[in-house]
Amino acid sequence: MKFFNIDSNSIAVITPNGAYTYHELPKMTFESTQKELIFIVCRNTIEILAAYVSALNSGHAVMLMSADTNDELLKKIINTYQPKWIVGLKAVNGYVPDSDKLVRQQQLKVDIHPDLALLLSTSGTTGSQKFVRLSYKNIRSNAESIIEYLNIHQNERAIMNLPLSYSYGMSIVNSHLLAGASILLTEQSVIEKSFWDFVKKHKATSLAGVPFTYQMLSRIGFFKMDLPNLKTLTQAGGHLHEKFVRMFAEYAEKNGKRFYVMYGQTEASPRISYIPPERVLEKTNSIGIAIPGGELSLESETGELIYKGPNVMMGYAESLADLAKGDELHGILHTGDIATVDEEGYYTIIGRKKRFIKLFGLRINLDEVERKLQSVIQTNIACTGTDDKLIIALEDSNFVEKIKSEIEQLYHLHKTAYKVVVLEQIPRFPNGKTDYRTLKEKCL
Repeated sequence: MKFFNIDSNSIAVITPNGAYTYHELPKMTFESTQKELIFIVCRNTIEILAAYVSALNSGHAVMLMSADTNDELLKKIINTYQPKWIVGLKAVNGYVPDSDKLVRQQQLKVDIHPDLALLLSTSGTTGSQKFVRLSYKNIRSNAESIIEYLNIHQNERAIMNLPLSYSYGMSIVNSHLLAGASILLTEQSVIEKSFWDFVKKHKATSLAGVPFTYQMLSRIGFFKMDLPNLKTLTQAGGHLHEKFVRMFAEYAEKNGKRFYVMYGQTEASPRISYIPPERVLEKTNSIGIAIPGGELSLESETGELIYKGPNVMMGYAESLADLAKGDELHGILHTGDIATVDEEGYYTIIGRKKRFIKLFGLRINLDEVERKLQSVIQTNIACTGTDDKLIIALEDSNFVEKIKSEIEQLYHLHKTAYKVVVLEQIPRFPNGKTDYRTLKEKCL
């Protein structure tokens, strides 16, 4: 059974260079007598999107990586997982060209679990070779939940500028193509005029963004733009400061649009919860309620947020042998986030289990420090550190003294227990999330 229906004559994808019906999407063939691994290096182009559709419809397992991934890591991953086909690279040792892709020269018997559909990186474009293993059931059930609570129908046109290799971007593609809707595909940024020309020309109905996207929108005059067709704004990919949540919720309410604040993890295919748009202004700091078909709870001793649902991953892969593994989590995900829940069942993240340091016996929640500082100082801030020192990074030297004053007032820390570092730019992944590993390396 094909994952996507590609027989329709309705518009599937619009690019700056033209439109394609579902039936007209370029086809790519992956023929083999056994289940194989397809490796796709992703850009937001029609060729790559069509390859993704063909790959998922092939029944093989598909691994997605960003085109921004450094060459050394790409080589390591290819050597570790030995994919049969590679899409999006021109030349790789041990592979030969085969029409629109590369094919492995060596014959190899690979054991891949029949349910395995997708492998998504856990660490962006740098870092480990660890992947989330998602089944066809995982990604289909999550896409169907998203279709339900966002009310995605055939006339929807989603602007897709997030990377396909990022679970949020992948979920936009899956939900809209499964609903028979259209995708406006672009690699342009929201800060470019051509992006908004594209949005207006093709009447985009929805826009998705990570926190950094919404910070940029607030600076570029978005609230003054004439966008009558744009009806839905969605935000995920990390905590959006309450100030921005309120700003966009009020804009949406005033202009007859819907603003969804959402929470998820790649391990959940990726959506876990959302705030219904009519409740966002009341629940500005919350992650909302579970998506349709899911269930949220708190572990009694630790306060860790637990999610149950059919979209929970099968497990992780760190080697080729791991592709043969079945479902190891059985629908239960320990998110690693510490949360609270109110009397209406709305959950709020208050920190990460692993984003803590201990200074002089005082347990410091780095996420909480970021939130508190950003509520007082309206600038980009990122916190890292060790059990010896708290490090606060920012991009504007004008706020250094103010930050020092706030830190000493909030936490009563001695000057030797923290340092403030001014960077030209806080390191981020292509999806807009802060790259804390690189941040730590830069600041220590």
